[in-house]
Amino acid sequence: MTGRIDHGKRNAGDRVRRQGIQAADDLGAILPRAAPKRRPSKADQRAELAQAEAKISRIIRCVCGHSATIALPPSRLGARLRCSKCGEIAK
Repeated sequence: MTGRIDHGKRNAGDRVRRQGIQAADDLGAILPRAAPKRRPSKADQRAELAQAEAKISRIIRCVCGHSATIALPPSRLGARLRCSKCGEIAK
C-alpha cells in the first residue's frame, strides 16, 4: 500500500534543505520587537461605556407627570420631543 505524498510539505522541506533556515531570534537586532498592547480591563470598559451612555441619554419630563430616560444619537440631542401619553412637547 502506498501513502499519499503531500507535495506542498515536500517542496517546503526541499526548499529548507537548499536555502537553509533563518531563525526569527537572529533578526532581533534588525527588527525590534514592539511591546505587547495592554488590554483594557473590564472595569475600565464599563466606566467608559457609562460615560458614553451619560452623554447620549436624557431624562424627559412632561406636564402630565410622565417621565422617561431615553437614549438619543448625538444629532438628535437638541430635538423637541412629544410625550407618548398626552402628546404635549416634553421639557
